Amino acid sequence: MPRLRLSRFDLTVLVIAGALLLTVAVSAVLLRPQEMPLRVVYMADGARGIPDLWAVVPGQPDSATQLTFTEGGVFDYAPSPDGRRIAFAERDIASNRITLKLLDLSSGRVSLLSDCAATNADCHTPAWRPDGSAIAYMRTQYDPVLGAGNSKIWMIEGLKTGQLEEFRMFDDQTIGSQPVWSRDGRRLAFYENVGRGVLIYDFNPPDESKRFMFVPADNGMTGALSPDGETLITSVMAAAGEFGFRSQLIVADLIDNGVRDLFPDGQSNDGQSAAWHPDGQRAALLRQYAAGGASTQGQQVYLYNVAAEALEPLIVDNAYNHGAISFSPDGGYLLVQRFSYEALQPQIWVYEMATGALTQIAANAYIGAWLPGTE
Repeated sequence: MPRLRLSRFDLTVLVIAGALLLTVAVSAVLLRPQEMPLRVVYMADGARGIPDLWAVVPGQPDSATQLTFTEGGVFDYAPSPDGRRIAFAERDIASNRITLKLLDLSSGRVSLLSDCAATNADCHTPAWRPDGSAIAYMRTQYDPVLGAGNSKIWMIEGLKTGQLEEFRMFDDQTIGSQPVWSRDGRRLAFYENVGRGVLIYDFNPPDESKRFMFVPADNGMTGALSPDGETLITSVMAAAGEFGFRSQLIVADLIDNGVRDLFPDGQSNDGQSAAWHPDGQRAALLRQYAAGGASTQGQQVYLYNVAAEALEPLIVDNAYNHGAISFSPDGGYLLVQRFSYEALQPQIWVYEMATGALTQIAANAYIGAWLPGTE
């Protein structure tokens, strides 16, 4: 068999081709987003005493990492559905206005989402559309003479393409705050202060008469949309005794337009907020019993089966007041903010649904949220 002979030119071409292939392979690895486990984001003061964002892997307290290093402090925030970015509202020191920014968790780069300070506006409470393509938020414009105007719902689209488009969602007469999406992205709910209730916008209604739905709810909160967007849990003010009032959770069926009291037991209580389990059949509730043998010192956590209208205690401990609850993406864990009456500080805890194990993951921290793992 004849021996293959390569000229110097042929060898040079092969070396260059090999180097190019190696460069492409290395570049592909370097450009691939860093893989991260499921984490919890929360707000806590940094070294300068300014509230910033931190993240920790549940069960690994040494993994706590500061994510933002702001000058004016973080006002509120929302992780993206894919766990790769966080939209957050930061107070601008020079103008004292609140502006929207975007943190890329792979690179640590912070970019401007909306320069609200330049237009003398406060922009905050970002809410990601579940496909990650857009963010709804509330915007309050300030007049040099009249001061703060009514808050409106605005939208930023193009977050997947990088071609951002920002606009007000509804007409100038529609006042809105606290935007909340259904998990399928079809409906957007927000609180409408003039009508004193929750307005739900359907992006794909069966007919135009069902484009908007309204649920009377005078407690000032949007509440929680079920994963399929067909049920809303929110709250109203109810009479309690001769002169008192309490907050009462209600369930609104957005298909049949029915509204009912969420609690079937009829006991005096103060129901504040809810978080839906991903299965859409259950919801975690914050509730304080105000009287009787079951009275509690603060808000406690209960699990509610919507179809069976059955309620069971989940986390009940009078040493704590509970708030800011949310389920992990797979529903296996419940994140809860607990204020310790003994330590006089808020803490972030995780409750395991299968075992009932309750674990503290951050002290002197508040407003926790799940940061989905990335692959």
